[in-house]
Amino acid sequence: MHAICSPLVARLVQLTPWMRYLLIAILCHSAILTGLTVARITVPQLKPQKAEFEPIRYPLPSTTEESVVATVPGTGDGGNPLAGGTVAATDIKTFAQRSDTPGISAATAPLIGPIGDAEIGALARLEGNFGGIAEPTVGFAPNRFGTAGIWGRGATNDFALREKNIPMPTTSPTERHILAALRWLKENQQPDGSWKSSRPVAVTGLATLAFLGHGEIPDSREFGTTVIRAFSYLVSHINPNANLYDHAILTYALAESYGMTQSPALKEPLQHSVDILLRAQQVAKKDPLHTGGWRYTANAQDSDTSVTGWCVQALHAAKLAGANVPDSAFENASRYLWQMFGGGTFGYTTPGGGIPARTSTTAIGVLCQSFMGHGNDPRTRQALDKLKPIKLDWNKDSGHLKCTTYMWYYLTQAFYHGGGSYWEHWGKGFRDALIQHQSDDGHWEAPPQSDEMKYGPAYLTAMCALMLEVEYRYLPTYQRSDDRQLAQGQAGVGR
Repeated sequence: MHAICSPLVARLVQLTPWMRYLLIAILCHSAILTGLTVARITVPQLKPQKAEFEPIRYPLPSTTEESVVATVPGTGDGGNPLAGGTVAATDIKTFAQRSDTPGISAATAPLIGPIGDAEIGALARLEGNFGGIAEPTVGFAPNRFGTAGIWGRGATNDFALREKNIPMPTTSPTERHILAALRWLKENQQPDGSWKSSRPVAVTGLATLAFLGHGEIPDSREFGTTVIRAFSYLVSHINPNANLYDHAILTYALAESYGMTQSPALKEPLQHSVDILLRAQQVAKKDPLHTGGWRYTANAQDSDTSVTGWCVQALHAAKLAGANVPDSAFENASRYLWQMFGGGTFGYTTPGGGIPARTSTTAIGVLCQSFMGHGNDPRTRQALDKLKPIKLDWNKDSGHLKCTTYMWYYLTQAFYHGGGSYWEHWGKGFRDALIQHQSDDGHWEAPPQSDEMKYGPAYLTAMCALMLEVEYRYLPTYQRSDDRQLAQGQAGVGR
């Protein structure tokens, strides 16, 4: 050792002081770098706070990669274009996997969709006023279905509304049944994005609404691909000559889709669909009482309460989403519905009557007038009082046309927006009846006195799921007016 070290020491002594300092510095830094490469540094991981309830745990969805066909290939900068009109399911990311939202870290960013930790088993989604987000910040290309940045201009960070008023799905007694229905719908979606039915456009719109009603959007880990397929089908089936039942439900679905995602690929199709409804409303009617309403076709010269109900829901959702809908459309629709009111009920084509006066048309009138700001009108309350004694009886004949599930859908909405004792009277009974009659695989068959099976099980499953989702209030139109006022009051918090 002495023989080796002596020459080295002699050489160091011969070096200038600066050279000795440089050599020592190199040796010290080398030692530090070597130590860093072998040392194990433990970084504490952020863990979500434990919920006050024990969340229901569901099996994680398959990670099998699949492709979906989109109507228009994406183009332009800012995202991964849809080369050839397809996008792999693995490209559909959740906000939980993103860290590029301006000004927000991955650890603190609000989330939409399932959190990617199997230990959590819970969901976190934004709620509140979905309108006014001016542009996407996720980086999706134009003409590609995606989700707008939650901190884009005009967005709301509305945690107060979610925490105070909206029950998280995992705490709901109906959550298992809703998920079973959505999984059945997912498994039975057609390759083109529709669902099998004698009225595929309308039923696809209803099924889409059912997914949105559970907060499922293109970023959804389990249902995102299903939702994108449905969006694509709806956009490709906008038809100014379609039956207005079909077109109104399609427009309603597009409106809620755009309202919840602000996807640029939905903006123009939504406005085009809205314009078709607006033009149809303006067609001169033979009977002045029918002015302001809608009928089966875009050029119809009469109106009925049933078609008008879907059109009002569609325009209301479109207005909330930011589409151009003039106030006059609602004023005229409200005037028409009041002209159909008489004796405490809303008629089908005549005041308080029609073919013959039905429970469903009265519930439609109540819901639509509530949407249009007349929920506390004495006439609306009178109609609710007329409806209040009704209970959901699975085996009872619903009367003319036997549209039992259709009637229940509107009763559920009317009582929910009526609130108070109206909802207390209806709420638990309808929930228990639907859960009791759900099939083991998640779908519903028609009640025995209904002839709605002609529309297929997807129609019935979507309608029942929408009823069970009403308290979740993910759909902006499912929020009561006090919810929306709270959302508007909270706008800007945290920005």
